[in-house]
Amino acid sequence: MTNEPLVILGVVHNGVVVPRGGAVLPEGAEVQITLPPIPDELQADFDAWENLGDEAWGLIAEWEKEG
Repeated sequence: MTNEPLVILGVVHNGVVVPRGGAVLPEGAEVQITLPPIPDELQADFDAWENLGDEAWGLIAEWEKEG
């Protein structure tokens, strides 16, 4: 066993990080997510989410309960 960090690339799908290449992690494994530089076309989306108010987050929570 090694203490070296293991790098597994993944993609977000329906709000969940899915490892690429068929990598399987044991249930309960702790992970650290580090994003590469954000492309300009996605930065606006990140900024919009960052600026949402508490009321908007409350509405999103309600919609998730309904769906």
